[in-house]
Formats: sequence, structure tokens, C-alpha cells
Amino acid sequence: MADQEPPRRSAVDDGTAAATHLPGRRRRALVAWCVGALPVAALLGPWAGAGPLFGYRVLVGVVAVIAVVLGRRSRASLAVLGLAVLWLGVGAATALTGGIGRQWSELVAVALGLAGVWSMTRLRRFDLVRWLARGWTVAIGISLPVAAWEVATVRHLSSYLNGVWRGYPGVYRAPATWLTNPNLYAVLTAIAVPLLAVRCRRESGPWRWAMAAGAAASAVLLVLTSGRSAMLALACAVAVRVLASRRWRWLLIACTVVAMGVLVALRGDSLARAWHRVVGVVMHHSNEGPSSLSVRSALVAVGLRLVRQHPWVGTGPGGYEASVRAGGLPWTLHGKVNPHCGVLEIASQYGLVVTAALVVMAVLAAVVVVRRGRGGSERWWVVGLLVAMPILSFANSTYLVQSVTQLTWLLAAAVISCEPEEPVGSLPESVLARQSDGRSR
Repeated sequence: MADQEPPRRSAVDDGTAAATHLPGRRRRALVAWCVGALPVAALLGPWAGAGPLFGYRVLVGVVAVIAVVLGRRSRASLAVLGLAVLWLGVGAATALTGGIGRQWSELVAVALGLAGVWSMTRLRRFDLVRWLARGWTVAIGISLPVAAWEVATVRHLSSYLNGVWRGYPGVYRAPATWLTNPNLYAVLTAIAVPLLAVRCRRESGPWRWAMAAGAAASAVLLVLTSGRSAMLALACAVAVRVLASRRWRWLLIACTVVAMGVLVALRGDSLARAWHRVVGVVMHHSNEGPSSLSVRSALVAVGLRLVRQHPWVGTGPGGYEASVRAGGLPWTLHGKVNPHCGVLEIASQYGLVVTAALVVMAVLAAVVVVRRGRGGSERWWVVGLLVAMPILSFANSTYLVQSVTQLTWLLAAAVISCEPEEPVGSLPESVLARQSDGRSR
């Protein structure tokens, strides 16, 4: 019996496929360019913009509009929306009802960051992690020559530490490129190391090699920044990934125990003195000088006091700085007015209610990622990112208003919720099913 000739596709089917395919490609390209430009815009900061209108903030607004038009509602987007209502409502209510802090610009920055997170959850089908990783690769690539120039010449751009470095020639060698602080650049590079190292395996061609080179360069740049908080956060993320491996889990535990034993044996006296210094500053209000440990201990003590005095709704946006400037505190802060800890910044200014909501969302996100079981070992990197984020909040003096901080929020939302149901820009399942039925007849 002769084989039957498969029926020819009609012009209607061809028109339907083309009409579905082309708009999908344009939507994908629009999302790819806007999302991929976010890391570069966060790196450039005020250099790409005028006044408070940074390019990063404009891009987040554009992405939010795209999310409204092209996004899809999900449980994650509803959860973020609920968090935004709670967070912004508490901040606005505290500021309007006589709270210490009334810094509306900070509340606007928080709203912008939450809008970006919400956009990531609505655009989850567009494979956002790929475009963020590519944008991160470009950001590391364009910052590398500037960082090399900073290290070689011990000179920096005018925004570096607000120009303080000019009065101390040859002292500040850590690179920051276009950012105002090397600690912010440390956060950017610390995130880049695992992100690019893991994502390069999913890429092909030049992007694969570019991401591998970007991960290696980021590791070197992280060391050059001397960002201890960022290094510790990266180490914790790596530890989470290794602990999830049955092969290397016990080796990590054994090495950690041995390292701690060696540290106590060799530097036990120094550790004891440091501990007594922290206790003296926090509990007895002693002035231990302008060292980083002493000042940060005093800043933590101030934050804990504010949390104790205003436990539920906090002091309002900017309340920490306003409380320090008002005076009357028993600790010596040596001119510092910012908390230098994102967790305390949120808890002291927006209360334990908002802080608890953030903790619950992070724990639920980790549980969902682990139980989902997709992505293989990559899901443990997501958990590692969630563990590292509170540690990264110690990197800079302020947390909520920084573009690099909010970019980390967006990446976390993307890796948690981004799970494409079908490749964007491809033919929908209904058209593919009709084509498959036609070929099988």
C-alpha cells in the first residue's frame, strides 16, 4: 500500500504561526534588552543619569511597565504585592503619625526595589536569569579596565568615597569603578562569581567563554576590593552548595572544624580580646577607638536599642540616622550615622512586623526551591544566595537605597520564580499540536 502524502499546511495555519512567532520574538527582545541592561545601569549609578534620576531607576520603571503589559500573575507576584503593601504602609503610617524618620526618598527607593522584584515574578516565563547573567558579564567586562587602572595608579573617579581619597594619596587602593564605595563593587563581584560560573554551562558559543572569564575575573576583583562581608557571603553560599553534596559534605565539616581549631590555637588571645571589646562597647558603652570592630559594634547596639524602643513599626524611613543625629546616645560612633547592617536598618526603621514578613518569605522561597527539585544542583546555589543576602547587607553603610542592593533583590526573585513554561517566542502548544496531528495522519 502506497504511503499517504501528509496534508499540506494551509495558508491560515502559516499565517497563525507567523503572527504568533513574530510578536513573541519582539517581546522577548524587549524584555532581554531591558533586563540585561540592569546590571550595567546599577554599576554606572549616578554616572548614567541626572541628579536622583539614575538610569537604573528609569530601567526598573520601564521593566515594571512591561511587567504590567506582558507579565502573568502568579502566587509569587501576589506575595510580593502583599509584602509591598505591608512594608510601604508601615513606613508611610509611621512617618505621617510622628515617627522619628520621615525620609520619603528612602521609602520611594524601597517602593522602586519592590516594584522590580514584583516585575521579575510576573515576567518569569522570559528566562530572566539568562539576561541578568549576560548583563552581569558585560558589567564586569566594562569595569575591569577601570578597576585595573585604580589598582595600578591608586587613583579613582571623583565619586569614589565622595572624593575623600584625594586627601590620602596612595592609601585607598581597592577598586570601586563607577560605584561610590569598594564594598558595593565587592557585592557586585561576589554575586558574579557563582552566577556566571553556574550559568556559563547553559550557554554556548562566545557567551559561554565570556561568562567563564567573567567569573574568574570577578573572583580576582573581589579579593582586590578587600570586602570581607562580601567574601564571607560568598563563602557561605559555597558552603551551602557543598553541604548539599554527599561526596564533599563531610570533608567540608572536617575542614571547618580543623580550621576553627587552628584559629583558636594560633589567635585565641586576639579573638578573646575582640570579644571583650565587643561586649565592652555594646553592654558597657566603652569607647574602644575608631576601629571598624568597635564602631560597628556601637552601631549594632544603637540599632538594637531602636528595635527595643520601637519594636512593631520602627522609627520610620530614615529613622536610624535621625536618631543618631538627634544625640543623647551613650555610645561613641566616631562620626558614623548609618547602621552598616541592612537587617538592623529594616528592623529599626520598619519594625519587626516587616522584618518577620521578609524572613518568612525567604524561608518559604527556600523550601519551594528545594522541594521543586528542578535545576539539579543549581537550586542549592539559590538557597546559598538567600543565605548570603543578610551577610551582604553588612557591606555598606546604607542598604535600602543602593542600586546594587536592589539588583541583588531582583536576581533573587528571578532565580526563585523564573521557570519558563515554554520558550518565549516559540509556537504555542495549540499550534504545535495541530501540526503534529497533521503529520501523523
